[in-house]
Amino acid sequence: METIATIVVAALLSLAIVWFFFGKRQGSAAVVDNGRQRITVGVQGGYSPATIELKAGMPTTITFDRKETGECTSHVVFSDLGIDVHLPGNQRTNVEIPALAPGDYPFACGMNMVHGSLHVVGGSTPAAGAATAHDAQTASRATAAAPAHSPAADASAAAENANETRDLTRRIIVGTVLTVPVFVVAMAMMAADMSTWPAWLMNPWWQFALITPVMLYCGWPIHRVGWLALVHRSPEMNSLVTLGTCAAYLYSLVVCIAPTALPEGSREPYFESVGVVITLVLVGRLLEAKARQGTGDAVSALIGLRPNTARLVDAADIASGAWRNPGAGTDVAIDSLKPGDTVIVKAGDRVPTDGVIVAGCAQVDESMVTGESRPVPHGEGDEVTGATTVLDRPIVLRATTVGDDTVLSQIIAMVRKAQATKAPVQQLADRIAAVFVPVVVLIAAWTFAIWLTVGPQPRLAHALVAAVSTLIIACPCALGLATPLSVTSGLGLGARNGVLVTSANALQRARNITTVVFDKTGTVTQGVAHLAQGGEDCVAQTDDMPKVSYADDPVKPDSAAAIAVLHARGIRTIMLSGDKEETTRRVADEVGIDTAICNVRPGGKAWWIERIQTEAEAAGDTGLVAMVGDGINDAPALATADIGFAMGTGTDVAMQSADITVMNGSLSGVITAIDLSHATMRNIRENLTFAFMYNIIGIPLAAGVLYPLTGWLLSPMIAGLAMALSSICLVLNANRLRNAKVAANLDDAMPTPSHAEIIVDSQETRSQNAFSQKGHDMFHFGKNKTKDSDQTFVDPVCGMTVGADAQSVEHQGTTYRFCSAHCVEAFKADPAKFVKG
Repeated sequence: METIATIVVAALLSLAIVWFFFGKRQGSAAVVDNGRQRITVGVQGGYSPATIELKAGMPTTITFDRKETGECTSHVVFSDLGIDVHLPGNQRTNVEIPALAPGDYPFACGMNMVHGSLHVVGGSTPAAGAATAHDAQTASRATAAAPAHSPAADASAAAENANETRDLTRRIIVGTVLTVPVFVVAMAMMAADMSTWPAWLMNPWWQFALITPVMLYCGWPIHRVGWLALVHRSPEMNSLVTLGTCAAYLYSLVVCIAPTALPEGSREPYFESVGVVITLVLVGRLLEAKARQGTGDAVSALIGLRPNTARLVDAADIASGAWRNPGAGTDVAIDSLKPGDTVIVKAGDRVPTDGVIVAGCAQVDESMVTGESRPVPHGEGDEVTGATTVLDRPIVLRATTVGDDTVLSQIIAMVRKAQATKAPVQQLADRIAAVFVPVVVLIAAWTFAIWLTVGPQPRLAHALVAAVSTLIIACPCALGLATPLSVTSGLGLGARNGVLVTSANALQRARNITTVVFDKTGTVTQGVAHLAQGGEDCVAQTDDMPKVSYADDPVKPDSAAAIAVLHARGIRTIMLSGDKEETTRRVADEVGIDTAICNVRPGGKAWWIERIQTEAEAAGDTGLVAMVGDGINDAPALATADIGFAMGTGTDVAMQSADITVMNGSLSGVITAIDLSHATMRNIRENLTFAFMYNIIGIPLAAGVLYPLTGWLLSPMIAGLAMALSSICLVLNANRLRNAKVAANLDDAMPTPSHAEIIVDSQETRSQNAFSQKGHDMFHFGKNKTKDSDQTFVDPVCGMTVGADAQSVEHQGTTYRFCSAHCVEAFKADPAKFVKG
């Protein structure tokens, strides 16, 4: 009868848990005021309301009223909109949301633990002016990026983090001092004969006196957030720790007050477990916070590049040369600079803002922008970028852009916006994390019921230990952080190497590129024009200006090497050009392009991208088609391609249409982006594997599945230690990505001039029949391939993956393929060193 009653109670409790956590939630509608929707959301252990109902086609102001401090809810992230806003503790912060199309737009805290949603209604088609999730990312840039990451906001966030660190440190010290005596005695009681020890050590009341402050004071940040999250029906890691420690504390309190109410053999307190678990969780939170700072070091480093002051100089001093005197000029705050101001930059100083050199010349270190470590000479009339470093001589520059319009500010905004997005691979983890905590509570409830029903004596003690361990060992935080931490580190790594990725989606997909389409002028070549002669390809200027030609436009020094590396990896290369066939063929053959299309009209590049995508798909090529360009006429093609690359030396329109911007204008940036994608996704897979395996293995162990075989039951203290370490391991693994080597190495590349296939863009060529007959061969999608040509191989020297057309060497009847001449020579010098078995 007792068994039936236990099962019935557990079943009813399970139904209540399912209803409470998964029942339908009522949303709150925003109020319309002067054409704008407004609503206030409380932030305290969760979002209240968590579901916000909005009307489509109307902008919204959400006021987040944060009534707590701490890292968890210090940011609110709208991943579909690319918005990440800092929420100062105990303050109200407005977040501007652009007009949206109907649909659901989730938002979450910066640690991806507390969640909410915008539910936008208003018809099946977008209202006038409404934006989809993709459009809203662009629209939100102006409204959210600047106020969210102003210097004041950054200073506020830094101060709040410092206060939290001090508070955690203080609570850890108190918890350690009070818990160690209880823990030592508890362990001694298990391992030694206590008959000769003082009687008062056996009294649980002194343990109660020491652990109660740990429970109420040290554990307050955990319990406050944990209980509030439960009230908001959005439980997270703190909720599980709260439930587990409260159960153990109350059970131990009953042992003190009314031990006879418990069965014989179940009258031992678990105060030591309460103290150890709370202290370890706090230690883990402190270490995790410190480690997490490393994942955002790239943005912090970029912010630190911005000088605080600039030295103004007047026109008279520039004209007379007096600006060269050490005392010339007047120091002013960097924020007071205006376009047109002239400033002195001394040797060794950072350039305060974007501008044009009006006096002097110097070598400039532009590695901050381009990732290229070699200094670049600059003289009068040359543009320089803010935060670059003048190395050898002073210069005077005239400010052209200041504040949020500078290249540095745009880089910071782009990286932060990208860090606010989610990679598609995160979707599975998010779906699991959404139900994870309720499922763990259900598992803990049934663990308690099973142990209480069929477990060995003392059943109640075993049931309590197993249930508490199950609650404490589970780590939803690991699932929530597995992807965002790697994405943040990866985007920062790309920024340090001169590759700016606009979204986590592009970061994930770049590794699947199998075809790269290049614009010719300014991308493969240097974009240098000369006055057109008769018969030359030319570009019309205005009516009163001569025509110019790019027929003799020199190829960039590293274009051929970069294309050779792409070929070694089995990636097809195609070039689009508006030039005539002769000019196009010369450039394509010089750099080793597979296929070149000439006479392309300004608006025809996007059409060819669509055609290449169609032919690739028809031929069974499941990879992505990337477009690399730099001009205004490239923007439609960049937007049409699966992945768009813009040269940072090109136009703003191109960069705004692209998924990835290569700041130094080199084709090697495409390789860097692909390697960055591979490195980031490898790190994400490691984190996700660890997060899933930790919970899949840890929860059953805590529930006691090994007890029938080994007689071993996991202690709540060990469960707490494992939970604390799990998140730390993820953070440390993500931090490893910061040191990954992703910069393209072209030193060992072997450019091989080729005879490119040429397609002449014409109405006949564009016809469906002509293209179907010629296109497959021209793009190499429909060639009759050998079995080996579909395969990839591993270079035995460096481990790089290469295609079947890579350089090869025969050794003892086996063909080995290599990425470069360097690897070939290393292999030939000592084959036994690289041949396994």
